[in-house]
Amino acid sequence: MITIRKATKNDAQACWDIRNAAINKGCAGFYDAGDLLIWTAGELTEKFSRIVDAHFYVAELVTEESQDKKVVGTAMLDAPYAQLDALFVSPDAMGLGVGKALLKFIETMAFNQGLAQLRLESTLNAVAFYRSCGFGGEGLEEESVYCSPRGIALDCMVMYKNLGRPSAC
Repeated sequence: MITIRKATKNDAQACWDIRNAAINKGCAGFYDAGDLLIWTAGELTEKFSRIVDAHFYVAELVTEESQDKKVVGTAMLDAPYAQLDALFVSPDAMGLGVGKALLKFIETMAFNQGLAQLRLESTLNAVAFYRSCGFGGEGLEEESVYCSPRGIALDCMVMYKNLGRPSAC
């Protein structure tokens, strides 16, 4: 079972680890290995911890046999920019519906806040996922370049979704 809750500062390390693992696993073959090393280098920072505490939501997976909860995904809504950010799923939980559950959660939150459209910058490996969930299409996506604060430039796809009543992808 997947549950989603507001993240706390105590979740920051798990969010950092999920981010890095998802980038290294999902983006391999789509981006230069050296760029991935730069993108995921370093340790958890206080700034990242503050952002997690203020803006992130986490998905937890509950195992039936033990009823233990494990953080397996992250996402955030940057409401002033109507933008979905930091949607990452742990590689060992990919394909279990975690990304779709987080996306539906953020879409519902955005819709309830009165946003008519949601924007995201997708890595190349995730474009098909977002398209399958209603993002992009004619006039709703454009090629772009993400300029990382770490000095690397990565091709990406800016994608939009017009929000109506949120639905599962």
